[in-house]
Amino acid sequence: MVSKQEKLEAFAELVAFAEELEHLPEEQWSGSIAEGKWSPRDIISHMMLWDNYFLEHAVRPMAAHQPLTLKNLDFDEFNRDAAVYGLTQSKADLIRQTVETRRELLNVLQGIPEAEFGIKHGGVMSVDEYLIDFYEHDRHHMGQIRAYIEGQE
Repeated sequence: MVSKQEKLEAFAELVAFAEELEHLPEEQWSGSIAEGKWSPRDIISHMMLWDNYFLEHAVRPMAAHQPLTLKNLDFDEFNRDAAVYGLTQSKADLIRQTVETRRELLNVLQGIPEAEFGIKHGGVMSVDEYLIDFYEHDRHHMGQIRAYIEGQE
């Protein structure tokens, strides 16, 4: 069985990854990773805003034993809005926001007892389910960005 600390360490990998992108040249930062696909900037903005959404509407409520306030969102619209948001931020600001939001998530998650990680809150999700989903989400997007950067070198 994987411990709480191991789960949180894996979830924290986005922090170092995002910080590494600070050195990415602007043309790579804003360039499409493939025909018709997002740029690293768009992807990082998408990841940060999903982190922020789940922090406020799921993770904080779970930690406080309050009802989750997740809504049925139009994912495509949310993701389009995330890409637009990324255009309004400098690379440094977007990376800083990504790191700060993920660290805040980690801080709140650290305060949840490991014994509560498997409890399904409001019949919607557990901390473990959230961590698994977003760990996989992180890996998917970090893999896309890494493949793009390696292909550009």
